[in-house]
Amino acid sequence: MQPASIEPTLGSPAEIDARLEAAEAAGLIRLTTISENLGVEVDGVDLSNPLSPEQIAAVYDALIRHKVLVFKKIGLTHAEQVRFTYELSEASPNIGAPTIGHTVFGHVENYPEIFSVYQGPKSKPRDMERYEANATTHPWTGYHCDITACVNPPSIGMLRGDLIPQGVGDTNFGNLAAAYETLDDTTKQQVTDLYAEHEYKFGKTKGSEAGDSIASRRMISHHPLVAVHPDTGEKILFNSPGFLKFIVGLDTEDSTALLHKIWEHSVEYTIRHVWDEGDLVVWDERSTTHRAPTDIYSAETERQLYRTTIVGQPLTGLDGGASRIVEGEPMLSCEEELASRMHIGRTGTSTTGNSFGGAAAGAD
Repeated sequence: MQPASIEPTLGSPAEIDARLEAAEAAGLIRLTTISENLGVEVDGVDLSNPLSPEQIAAVYDALIRHKVLVFKKIGLTHAEQVRFTYELSEASPNIGAPTIGHTVFGHVENYPEIFSVYQGPKSKPRDMERYEANATTHPWTGYHCDITACVNPPSIGMLRGDLIPQGVGDTNFGNLAAAYETLDDTTKQQVTDLYAEHEYKFGKTKGSEAGDSIASRRMISHHPLVAVHPDTGEKILFNSPGFLKFIVGLDTEDSTALLHKIWEHSVEYTIRHVWDEGDLVVWDERSTTHRAPTDIYSAETERQLYRTTIVGQPLTGLDGGASRIVEGEPMLSCEEELASRMHIGRTGTSTTGNSFGGAAAGAD
């Protein structure tokens, strides 16, 4: 099958590079490369105050070009992080509004756009169940794109470090555009028109608080295994080991073999962010994957991050086809989600500071 012609909304990588060069020359932003794989450290942008339209455009260009942005030790408040999230959500027609803190697990009291990501001596992260459910771990274990079981998974993720332990809890990010670009030609041809099933389901959830929350919002979607980034036109090897269950149309043996091949390949293009208190990390959910190392689960220490997320669109494949719902509903904006929850009477506050969801926070 010949790939469909899909025109990028914001220009080719070369055009975006030219705009970024002009923005740096104009003093709107300063970028320092973190790795040849992906990522830049951003300076010269004061996120504690409202940004100009030109600065917002420059930050978004940096994001879609470099995929991970790191703002070091800037120490935003809840209100400042929320404002910046809304500002960034206006940067492209291909992204939506901020979501509720977490579609399943709720939000911080008084800040419905923020999700508390907490780990401490008396709490067990919900993500721990991913690892306990697998007798064997692999280099890709724990990597995921957020909430890909939704037909329109997030477009942008954002984490702020508030309480950071030393020596544990770093976050890895992987470049899914580089993963596709460096596939061998045979595998590229093999994955061109395939779709994969993504489901929100962890291993040991029955009867647990996390399991009850997941069961109440069951989500299954089919996404193209190779997606086209709507802003840049880049081809993305869209795979989320934490949620991707099988490739549609292949038998179990062939599906597993192909997934293991692309998962192992995808983690060759990664960076590791070592957190400092006050760091803000922003990543393009459409072209990256991420995970927290497993050392956070056994550490007798506290770690507090705060996450905001921006709604995305259904993905478009090389054949021009789009993501489709198997079960569940699309991801909503925060405003839409709150209105829906008020209508059906879902309320409550969890012990970790997240309202409406009631489940312990995880570790990104």
